[in-house]
Amino acid sequence: MSIALALSAMVLLGSTHFINGLLARFYPPLNIAFYTHLGGALVGFAGALLFSTWEPTVWIWGALAGIGSALGAWLLYQGLSRAPFAIVVPVSAVAMVTIALGLSLIFLGERPNAWVWLGVILALPAIWLTAGGGKPSKTRMNSSTRAGLLLGFGAGLGFALQLHFLGQGPERSAFYGNALCMLSGAVCCLPFYQRTHPARKRFTLLATAAGGISTLGLTLYAISRQGQLAIVSIVIVSMYPLIPVVFGSLFRKEAVSGTAMMGIALSIAAMMLIVMGNY
Repeated sequence: MSIALALSAMVLLGSTHFINGLLARFYPPLNIAFYTHLGGALVGFAGALLFSTWEPTVWIWGALAGIGSALGAWLLYQGLSRAPFAIVVPVSAVAMVTIALGLSLIFLGERPNAWVWLGVILALPAIWLTAGGGKPSKTRMNSSTRAGLLLGFGAGLGFALQLHFLGQGPERSAFYGNALCMLSGAVCCLPFYQRTHPARKRFTLLATAAGGISTLGLTLYAISRQGQLAIVSIVIVSMYPLIPVVFGSLFRKEAVSGTAMMGIALSIAAMMLIVMGNY
């Protein structure tokens, strides 16, 4: 059941990135981040009132996770404005999973078996390739590339902190934790909000809806960690770049590159190994 929850979380979070990726072509990225966090907070609090129990410590973990989420979004969009997509996104994705794994090993003392470790080893290049990363030797190391690498790593750090802090909250308060995370993130994004033409209001609704989808995904992620090693949930959820690639191919008829195909194949192999390690 925990594996299924983590896979569902991956699909939901990947769907959020697919929607926001489409919106980013027409709407300021940090506005998208603001409305995504705001929509996530609304859905989170509605779910909390229906399904969650308040625990006194949940607000601490939720607020810290929101700071990490906003930091990750801000650095990611800064990186995308200065460097190529194929540098910033793969670096941030791999940095996120690597740092999150390190936090789990150091602070939670987890000891996965050999099958899980093999899945993790395959997952890192799989995430890189699926997110569009190529051979580093083909990249010219200029100032924009260096900025993209640093900002991508910083974004990965922010998102890793978000995942780590969300996992520390009590399971019974998962919706409250995610709602507070999103509310905290929205507050952090608010100073960077840009006024736009009123005709673009439909984009705010789509970004808000994407935030609600994201909160559902993060809630499933938090719950999935309770029944298995955190490392397993982190690796599965971190493969969310699969979803924008697949959806782009199905709905927008976008060609899937050979690099992405290799990443998809490695991702499937990694997930199979991780599932085997849990049975």
